[in-house]
Amino acid sequence: MYRRLRIRASWVFTLHSAWLLSSIVTALPSAQAAEPAALVRGPYLQLATPTSMTIVWRTLGESKPTVRYGKSPQHLYQTAADEAIAIRRAAAAGKTSSVDTLHSAPVGTVQYEAKLDGLSPDTLYYYSVEDGAQRLAGGDAAHHFRTHPEVGAKKPFRFWVVGDSGTGGKAQAAVHTAMQNYVEQQKRPLDFYLHVGDMAYPKGTDVEFQRNFFDMYRPTLQTIVCWASMGNHEGGTSKGMTGLGPYFDAYVCPKRGEAGGLPSATEAFYSFDYGNAHFICLDSHDLDRKPTGVMAQWLRADLDKTEAEWLIAFWHHPPYTKGTHDSDKEGQLIEMRELIMPILEAGGVDLVLTGHSHIYERSMLIDGAYHTPSIIDGVVLDDGDGDPQGDGPYKKSAGLKPHQGTVQVVTGHGGASVGRRGTIPFMKRVFVEHGSAIIDVADDVLIGTMLNHEGKVRDTFSIVKRGTVVQQIVAKPRMLPPFLVAKQPTGLKTVAPPTGLPAGAIALIEPRQDWDYLAGKHPEGNWTVPQYVPEEDAGWKRAPAGFGYGDGDDVTVLAGMRGKYT
Repeated sequence: MYRRLRIRASWVFTLHSAWLLSSIVTALPSAQAAEPAALVRGPYLQLATPTSMTIVWRTLGESKPTVRYGKSPQHLYQTAADEAIAIRRAAAAGKTSSVDTLHSAPVGTVQYEAKLDGLSPDTLYYYSVEDGAQRLAGGDAAHHFRTHPEVGAKKPFRFWVVGDSGTGGKAQAAVHTAMQNYVEQQKRPLDFYLHVGDMAYPKGTDVEFQRNFFDMYRPTLQTIVCWASMGNHEGGTSKGMTGLGPYFDAYVCPKRGEAGGLPSATEAFYSFDYGNAHFICLDSHDLDRKPTGVMAQWLRADLDKTEAEWLIAFWHHPPYTKGTHDSDKEGQLIEMRELIMPILEAGGVDLVLTGHSHIYERSMLIDGAYHTPSIIDGVVLDDGDGDPQGDGPYKKSAGLKPHQGTVQVVTGHGGASVGRRGTIPFMKRVFVEHGSAIIDVADDVLIGTMLNHEGKVRDTFSIVKRGTVVQQIVAKPRMLPPFLVAKQPTGLKTVAPPTGLPAGAIALIEPRQDWDYLAGKHPEGNWTVPQYVPEEDAGWKRAPAGFGYGDGDDVTVLAGMRGKYT
């Protein structure tokens, strides 16, 4: 009897325990209802082709990455295969990064790179990214992409060009908004986006990329691909030689010829096709620019391979500028002009897009301008304004023909403080204001538009490639008026170079160099650190030294200073 009671008591206890455990489990969130990992970057688009697209996003903490896609946001009927999703994690504390890890992302960061294959060319798809069955983003009209058209197709396309934007400031936001409003009003969306460098000031760190690039451009990046070139500020943390750093973490570029063109075996320079155009991205910052270097040799071979009708090249350091930088005095700029431009012009390049100099400059139709300093004699093929409503478009022969003329565009006015120190002689348009460029290509016609930060069209030019055109040098090209600095006060003393320096001394800063300055109020933020970027919106201006209130020895006079502030 005792034994029976004991057994019964044990049975009753077991039932009670099971009921209690079931109650506790029911009260807790189920595994399916668990909170998904936090989305901290993206999703955004990379490395597009006619039959594929790469979608990239980051989470803080591990997740079960899933991408669903389809031709309607309500019917995402296809799922990316698990093996098509590359996973990279932040390097552990004290560990060196590699191609398999993120360079300097916050600990716990996980990046997913999902390649969608087997897509139809020139087709609109919608997508979502998920943690298991929990949606992180997408599944709506705002998350979509269109695959590239077939290579060689003459479908019209439009792309956006921005440089030197990555301040995270008001000017950058205004430039982006102006573009969005412009394409919306025209009901003609962008097909892709070129960034010509300096997208993350001041050092191109992971945090700066997030704040000054991904957060700023999120609605654009989730619908079109940004094809990027590395600037000197990204070069503060990333290295073209190794392919490591936040810049290379951010982008997925074609190094095996996946998007057309010749494999480069590096993401530092590459090429891709879009319809009847071939695009070439070069690293002008930290790779060898000599004709015998790897990049130049690859460039020649890539040009030999392409059969496109348009050739467009982009990189950071401009061959021609007198904005905040001077291409007649700076080594990287001089070498791109003297060593790289001859290769491109022999390959029939039509348009070169660069940044670095915080200004908008656009050339006439030129060829063979390799001199240092730049001269106008013997290099201008058409000195008109290139405007279809003005002097008419620049004309070239159909296809890629050597030395038929190039238009050079410096579009480094995307957000950083703008400035100017002179005029390259064969420039046709120069604007010292924030903005960006929009390029339209339709069959044999290219139209470029400079849109300022207020949404105003400030420049329009066109190139038409049709039939056979015999180019001739313009003997006496029409030039822009001389650039005049602000008038100096009467009786201004000539500022002579410093004298009496010790033997072997080097002048690090020459007289009359441009400085960023703030007058009449105290600077905001931690302005004394080297990484600080002076913002025009905060009152900073740029002018040559020295500064003063006008006592006869100042190059830049601060009007109204005397008796008010020091």
